[in-house]
Amino acid sequence: MKTYDVLVLGGGTAGTAAAKAAHQAGQKTAMFNDGELGGLCILRGCMPTKTMLHAAHLRHEAAHHHTPGIGRAELSVDFPAVMANKDAKVERFKSAKIRGIEAAGYEVLDARAKFVGPDTIEAGGETYKFEKGAVIATGSTQFIPDVPGLKESDYLDSDGLMQLTEQPKSCIVLGTGAIGLEFAQFFARLGSEVHVLARRRIFQDLDEEVGKEMRAVFEEAPSMHLHDGHTPIAVRQLDGRVEVDAKVGAEIRTFEAERLIVATGRRAALDGLGLEAAGINRDRHTIPTDADMRTSNPRVFVAGDASGFKQLLHVANWEGAVAGMGAAQVPGPHAVEQRLDVSVIFFDPPLATVGLSELDARKHALEVVTASARFPETGRAITMDVQHGLLKLVADRQSGEILGAQILGPRADDMIHTISTLMYFHGTAQQMLEMPWYHPTLSEVLLQLARDIETQRKEA
Repeated sequence: MKTYDVLVLGGGTAGTAAAKAAHQAGQKTAMFNDGELGGLCILRGCMPTKTMLHAAHLRHEAAHHHTPGIGRAELSVDFPAVMANKDAKVERFKSAKIRGIEAAGYEVLDARAKFVGPDTIEAGGETYKFEKGAVIATGSTQFIPDVPGLKESDYLDSDGLMQLTEQPKSCIVLGTGAIGLEFAQFFARLGSEVHVLARRRIFQDLDEEVGKEMRAVFEEAPSMHLHDGHTPIAVRQLDGRVEVDAKVGAEIRTFEAERLIVATGRRAALDGLGLEAAGINRDRHTIPTDADMRTSNPRVFVAGDASGFKQLLHVANWEGAVAGMGAAQVPGPHAVEQRLDVSVIFFDPPLATVGLSELDARKHALEVVTASARFPETGRAITMDVQHGLLKLVADRQSGEILGAQILGPRADDMIHTISTLMYFHGTAQQMLEMPWYHPTLSEVLLQLARDIETQRKEA
């Protein structure tokens, strides 16, 4: 039996963060990685998809910009070259990630691991014991819904999409989360006919005015078709085509396309880990933890997609560091920051949110005041001929503390950090008014919103 202070199961973002934290705490640490090293974000997630979306957005801008005096052009698409560029970027990011892992100082073991006892792990025919703690960071797997005929069809999930070398002329997308909608916009902007089927109203989790603006962005592409309230009930694979039957009220509609894309989310990869042998409780798709990511086995922690919480890289990094310090028994509390809850979906324009929406605040019976502005009606955006977008701030009515923001518009993915930084320090609308804001910029509109919030608070 080989003995370590800390053992980490999984070599993605959360696993490497946990192993690094434990090693930096002075503990003898080993990380088990099953398969390609680099993590989902680099290999099949954040970075390749953003490379692909950049190409689609360039083509769309050339044909649909609104600046007078500059011609428009229907740019050609070399789809294999777009995908080859994505592959080259992945290799570059993966190499940098692996260099970082190799320089981090902890041991990497190429094997799939499982618990065989409360402090014992089996991997690659060997048995390992941890003296202080362990971290489960085994990532997630695709969730495929139980629709008759779906699993027998030649569908594409997000992993399969990374392997495409030929652009489909048409596709049906199941799933309206970030992955499904990003791929829908990608293919629509490259010229594919795209039908998105949603069981409920698309964008309904956003505040009403933000969701309305988001829909206008998507429907601007003539080849994009959004279908609310369409529940898939059957899938049929034809010769080179696929059909999907969807129920709409009492009616059944049939959609046909060249390819079917299933982007219905991911779930924690917990099967086969021997959790019961380690005394670790699990719900159906998650492992319950406390704020320090500690499981029912007080020496075992969980982080990243395996936690079943927010499946985002920055969350995985934070959870991994917290779990790694917990497993290394570093003194003191190491709670994960959940108040900010930053999220970005890389549409064009991107949608970025932080903290509470007005909808969230009302559900929690909070007394809030809000202010919003449409990008096309603000100074710098007017100079850029921006057609769509909206900024919205939510603040506590009594104190003026900023509780959240939704930004749909150019550079929203970067602008959201202005608000998240302010919120990190519990900043208020009044403090925003006391800050200098450069003119003309997109972000200076936030000053206008802060002024509006303060006016409403004084009038209340």
